[in-house]
Amino acid sequence: MKSFIILVLIFLGGCQVADEQPIQVDFNDMDEIYEKIMELSESTTCSNFTNWKFTAIGSKPCGGPTAYIAYPNDINEKEFLDLVERYTKLQAEYNQKNNMASDCMYVIPPTRVVCENGKPVFQYD
Repeated sequence: MKSFIILVLIFLGGCQVADEQPIQVDFNDMDEIYEKIMELSESTTCSNFTNWKFTAIGSKPCGGPTAYIAYPNDINEKEFLDLVERYTKLQAEYNQKNNMASDCMYVIPPTRVVCENGKPVFQYD
């Protein structure tokens, strides 16, 4: 009898896990948006740090950005920032709907962008 009860409990527990499927966010959309963000960010060689800015990107489950990304002034800034915002919202939506967890560590924003070997590099004070 004990064995039967244990088997029933295992079966019911297994069914519960099977019913708790993650809520899908279209990762193809997220990947496409991220690829476009990177394409725009990397579209210009970094030769003068004054021509570069940065912004937060992504959403940690505990709140706050996952990282910061540099971008050149000579791109369509509105388009770029709209893509970053869309990507960040999709990631936040996925995290919330799927009860995601993370390290919850605060990602320190850089103080400035400098150019090294044609690439933007963050500096922190």
